[in-house]
Amino acid sequence: MAVHRWQHERRDCLGRVDSMPAYVHVNLQVVDPAKQAALAPRFKAALEEAGGRILYFGRVAAVLEGDEMPLPMAGVFEFPTLAEALAFYNSESYAPIKADRQEAQRARMFVVEVGP
Repeated sequence: MAVHRWQHERRDCLGRVDSMPAYVHVNLQVVDPAKQAALAPRFKAALEEAGGRILYFGRVAAVLEGDEMPLPMAGVFEFPTLAEALAFYNSESYAPIKADRQEAQRARMFVVEVGP
């Protein structure tokens, strides 16, 4: 496995590569509630099929720092690895869901990898 300079490789005591989870964060505002309601079960099924899981999806609880107000909703999705998170986001199976999501929501999204 090629390791890029921005990625970390961690090995267990037997020298096996120990994968590091990745977390996709989204901050969003629903702009089309009907499309959002239809989209939610499709997204959840596709996410789980790709090895991801929803850790949180709901209202932003509080602003802790910063001048820019967040959008009212937030989500955190976990994947076993950064590669799997990126593969899901760029996959053909997620493409139509992504297109519908972009019509149903105004969103900011990023991914982080938990490293050693």
